[in-house]
Amino acid sequence: MTRGAALALLLALAGCASAPTRPIPPADPATRAALAALDAWHATGRVAVRTGSEGLHVSFDWRQLAGRGELAVRGPFGAGAVQISVEPALIHIESGRDPPLDLAAPFAAAEPALVARLGFPLPLAPLRYWVLGVPAPDLPSTATGADFEQGGWRIAVTEYVVVTGAPGPLPARLELSRSSTRIRLVVDHWQVGGR
Repeated sequence: MTRGAALALLLALAGCASAPTRPIPPADPATRAALAALDAWHATGRVAVRTGSEGLHVSFDWRQLAGRGELAVRGPFGAGAVQISVEPALIHIESGRDPPLDLAAPFAAAEPALVARLGFPLPLAPLRYWVLGVPAPDLPSTATGADFEQGGWRIAVTEYVVVTGAPGPLPARLELSRSSTRIRLVVDHWQVGGR
């Protein structure tokens, strides 16, 4: 094979490897239930938040295991790091600039404290399910195709990816919206299973 042909082949393969993941149709009810029950996963990625004229870009690292979520959020160059632990009855938030904050369930009543600490509304309790592309099983929801509404939020998954060990495709890109707040999540890496 000539150098030119080898280079052309490598460029073609590189182009195929970087092609965006195509959307996958919404899962059937049994797969959605299996995704909601998934309780050992790790996701890393980026978040863009827009509230009115304010904007924020952060990275996240989320580990979910046995009913407990550990979410680390960092701004550019590690600025504004926040550690959030979410359990069924308690949310614990730590940052370098404020004293730790503990919020007890029901979490909807704790939203003003979350907004004061984070600077924007973040539905932490159902978010554990939404990031998997499914509604939280303990809240009423309405669905329109792959999108759904729950707790006053609209959740739209715009891109899926097949992940080894997952019972169905997982979101690679999703958007949460409520009134003037838009939260866009891009999951750069998924891992399913405990570690």
